[in-house]
Amino acid sequence: MDKSFIVSQSVTLIAAILALIGSILSIYISSKLALNTERRQLLWAKELDRFLAMEELVGELVEEVGGYRPFNSKDNIFFERIQKLERAAGQFARYPKVRQSIRDLHNTIGRMIDSKRHSEDIRPIQNELETSYRAFIKECDTIVSRPKGDTAHYGG
Repeated sequence: MDKSFIVSQSVTLIAAILALIGSILSIYISSKLALNTERRQLLWAKELDRFLAMEELVGELVEEVGGYRPFNSKDNIFFERIQKLERAAGQFARYPKVRQSIRDLHNTIGRMIDSKRHSEDIRPIQNELETSYRAFIKECDTIVSRPKGDTAHYGG
């Protein structure tokens, strides 16, 4: 056989092997990147769900306690939700401003309940409750990068 033919076949074989290795490496890198992107998107979707659930809980509690209807001290479901709000500060500890706004809301809601129990004037605390609620919504919107909406009323 001709020496140049053998060299040419060897070069072709080496080029094919290098192309195969390049393709396999490319597929590996792209699948790794796609998997990481998908994982981040899934985690962020779960985080958004947590924020939306917390916003709903806070909105309901603020509406219940901030309204003028009498306070029912035997409503166990209400107190379970208050406890859930209290625990949420720890669940959102990764976001210090959100955590602090949850603490502030919990404190204000507790003082509102106390004022209602003792038939005191709740108007000053209602204003505080509105301010605490707006601060909470603002901090959540900052994290989820949501445009600032009208939070002039309870419930967003």
